[in-house]
Amino acid sequence: MNLFIEKSMLFTKGFLNLAMIIVIVLTISSCGPNVLWEFERDIELTDVSPNGIAIIGDDIWIADTDNNRMVVIDDVGNIKREIIDIDRPMHIAQVNGKPLVSEYGSDVINILDGDQRDTLVIQAELDAPASADMSGNKIAIADFYNHRVIVEENGKEMQIGKKGDAPGEFHYPTDVQFFNDQLYVADAYNHRVQVFDGNGNHLNTIGGDQGMNAATGIYVTPDYIIVTDFENDRVLTFSQEGELVDLMDEGFLRPTDVLVHGDKLYVLNFKGKFISIFKLNV
Repeated sequence: MNLFIEKSMLFTKGFLNLAMIIVIVLTISSCGPNVLWEFERDIELTDVSPNGIAIIGDDIWIADTDNNRMVVIDDVGNIKREIIDIDRPMHIAQVNGKPLVSEYGSDVINILDGDQRDTLVIQAELDAPASADMSGNKIAIADFYNHRVIVEENGKEMQIGKKGDAPGEFHYPTDVQFFNDQLYVADAYNHRVQVFDGNGNHLNTIGGDQGMNAATGIYVTPDYIIVTDFENDRVLTFSQEGELVDLMDEGFLRPTDVLVHGDKLYVLNFKGKFISIFKLNV
């Protein structure tokens, strides 16, 4: 065979191999995590600054922080009911079908029952509670400005953490949730989620390597840990082991909280004043 032809064939073969490698690399780099959630629709909100969400029966409860009220909306965003004079409500949980509301401005935790407010007696002196959750007789509170989580049960108090960035320390905790005898905490400005056992021992740190900027809201299911990345306008879903399985970074505007209800994921967009709804795509 002519030497020139041999060299040309080698060059062509090498070029094709290089092209295939480039295609493979580009494909791998663009794949990212699996698409777990499929966008369904937005609910536009009128004059509501949504910061916390709970769904109780057919009612969607929203903490309207800037307007110092709680509102109940229907599935297209119409306000069905409002409870006024709630001092900067933040995240919402539920207790026996009633909303449990953290009042950031007045340093109290209330259970709403119709127009009545049952203010819980908390031994600790709170400074801007951002979230609370209950499991049985146990309540956990994200004590925002004190950089700690307070857990109280039957008159006994346990404090978890102090200001810092080591495991078990916090920099403005904003959301808490009990799940399977463990406590999950959105450690906002350490940009991570921390997990503790029933005695307050640190078990795991999740999302600290994902470049989050203010992990403000969490929701935990049997399979997933879902986190709002507030400043980056993202929502991240992790496995229970802490592996990133889904990353959504389009269509959000300062997401503050998340909730899974049935097969739907609800994401509150504080600045945009709307709720993004996704369907589980599995």
